[in-house]
Amino acid sequence: MAERPAAWDLVLRSALWLTLGGWIGAWLLFGAVVAPTAFRVLPSTEVAGSLVTPILAVLHLYGAAAGPLLALLAVALGRGPLLVALPLIMSALCLYSHFGVSAELSEIRDHAFGPVGALEFAARFTRLHRISLGLFMGIASAAVLLLVLHTRADIAARRRKTERNS
Repeated sequence: MAERPAAWDLVLRSALWLTLGGWIGAWLLFGAVVAPTAFRVLPSTEVAGSLVTPILAVLHLYGAAAGPLLALLAVALGRGPLLVALPLIMSALCLYSHFGVSAELSEIRDHAFGPVGALEFAARFTRLHRISLGLFMGIASAAVLLLVLHTRADIAARRRKTERNS
């Protein structure tokens, strides 16, 4: 099998690291800074929710697109099946969170917290919010796992190249 040109390998690896780093960085900023700050400083949870909901939607859609891209890059770089499958699973979870959980949260928000809020809607909202947080943390954890696994794969590839050149 012919070896890929070094420049092409660099382009593939750079695209992978930019995509994965963007995903991790955006989720970390949102989870550690934006959401907690919004709920702490804005006048009500309703206003804070109005701010974080569209940001979370963008993060979900980024993840939905980044997952297949990371899988394709892993294939192009000759990475193992876990590095191909994991971002696809993460992408599917982003889509489920966005079009399933978050959509239902938006649908019942007024029933749960509006002037005629019902206890059953508030309880359902709380359960869905917990699921949403679990999905967010699971996807973030999987992204960090991808970071570790791709780092190890890059180190192994560099060692093989060094050994071939010695």
